[in-house]
Amino acid sequence: MKTEKTNVYTDCIHFPLDRPCENQKKFAVKCGDCLQYQKISSEISKTRILIIKLGAMGDVLRTVFLLEGLKEKYPSSYITWIVLPKNAAVLENNPYIDKIVLCDEKINSFLTGVFFDIVVNLDLSPESLALTKLAFASKILGYSLDNERKITVSNLYASMWLNMSADDSLKKENERTYQYFMSKIVELPSDQNEIIVPLNLKMKSKAEEFLRQKGIKTDKAIIGINPGAGKRWLLKKWKIEKFIETARYFAGKGHIILLLGGKDDAEEIETIVKAGIENVFSTGTENEIAYFFALINLCSLVLCGDTMALHAAVGLKKKVAALFGPTSYNEIELYGRGIKIIPKMDCLCCYLQSCPKKTTCMDLIEVKTVIEAADILLSGKTAPSIMIS
Repeated sequence: MKTEKTNVYTDCIHFPLDRPCENQKKFAVKCGDCLQYQKISSEISKTRILIIKLGAMGDVLRTVFLLEGLKEKYPSSYITWIVLPKNAAVLENNPYIDKIVLCDEKINSFLTGVFFDIVVNLDLSPESLALTKLAFASKILGYSLDNERKITVSNLYASMWLNMSADDSLKKENERTYQYFMSKIVELPSDQNEIIVPLNLKMKSKAEEFLRQKGIKTDKAIIGINPGAGKRWLLKKWKIEKFIETARYFAGKGHIILLLGGKDDAEEIETIVKAGIENVFSTGTENEIAYFFALINLCSLVLCGDTMALHAAVGLKKKVAALFGPTSYNEIELYGRGIKIIPKMDCLCCYLQSCPKKTTCMDLIEVKTVIEAADILLSGKTAPSIMIS
């Protein structure tokens, strides 16, 4: 079948595809005769990089560590990040991101109007794969789809991560961090660039005002406790009674305890508050992300599970005592400033949504181990990277 030749510049950056462009009316010319024609893949001075990382929020936040390495490798670059609207707040004011694009009803129009030198997709979700497939780029790092709906991988490390994502036994055997694999997939020389959590100065002042309003003045450390784990991963939660016992111990030593969390953590935070422990304060559960970050910034130490608060605390260079059970503790990078606390159990890193055991992995983590880990971190002594409870 013979292909008909068209006089329409369908690859022009100004052409919206489904209607005449504004230049036709503005300059009274036909598309094929227009002098404003600019091919979407035409050369520009900067390397155009697109990152597709939609969610979850904690996953988006921990992935920003790649940005500094990308800017070092491509000094003259323009980085665009596509994210779900509900997760965009963790990217705001990041100095390495030139443009944040929301994944909404306008995303297809955006992708068909821009050409990228590099598209980075580290997600295996259908949405992320479809967006990668739609994007126009010279090079794709990570994952896309071919015309037979098979996932394509950019290198050996992307293949290894794909295999782990599809096989929990491989996930359990893995001893490398998320940062290690993502750096290798994106072809960066180092995996030690840090998570970036920009602080909003207005929110920082608001957090300091919170301390003044509560009359909090102390020469002791402020300890942040994030007792929840969201609705999806109920098995990641430590028993609330154990959080209360831990809070009571540190509050008794004169430390200030700030309870940190979102609306999904409201029940746990309310239960701790009702215990009536002096020096324990709720910071609220309806806070915007920038304020949540500022509250974490008040803390010397954050005690939490495998949550978004963990990645935020790490990015803010806080000491972290992190509790792990059903998810991979090896995958999490604490940059030498924290202790991972795990129970002695063969079935760790199961990634199950429900557990057939009467006593779960998180149930086995003892208060005394958590207190010991936190005391070590607060003392400034050399800390082990892992403590087994």
